[in-house]
Amino acid sequence: MNFPNDIDGDVMRSLEENGFDFDSETEVEFNIDFKHWPLTDKEQEAIQALYPNCEMIEPEDDDINNGDLFGHVQFYVVRKIDHEFIVSTQKTVTSQMEQYGGWCDSWAVGLGHAHA
Repeated sequence: MNFPNDIDGDVMRSLEENGFDFDSETEVEFNIDFKHWPLTDKEQEAIQALYPNCEMIEPEDDDINNGDLFGHVQFYVVRKIDHEFIVSTQKTVTSQMEQYGGWCDSWAVGLGHAHA
């Protein structure tokens, strides 16, 4: 397969090299990062309305000790993946999350993880 020359394409090439089946549906995890943490109750409610299956992930003690005080939100989508789906999902989520100080530039499946 040919994948674009960007971070998401790099991850897809890595998945392909590891035998990932692009013809099967899989669970894709998307992460939403924020400029502040914790989120307010209103922010959490608004995000959960958009992504009902999302989880609020608090920073772990090791992260806090390393100066990373920010948690993030994860949500999952089950479908076949392709570059357009990954890029458009991240763009849409970022657009929806901007008003809350959030963005989406990372995703994962069983064998790979992408951070822009």
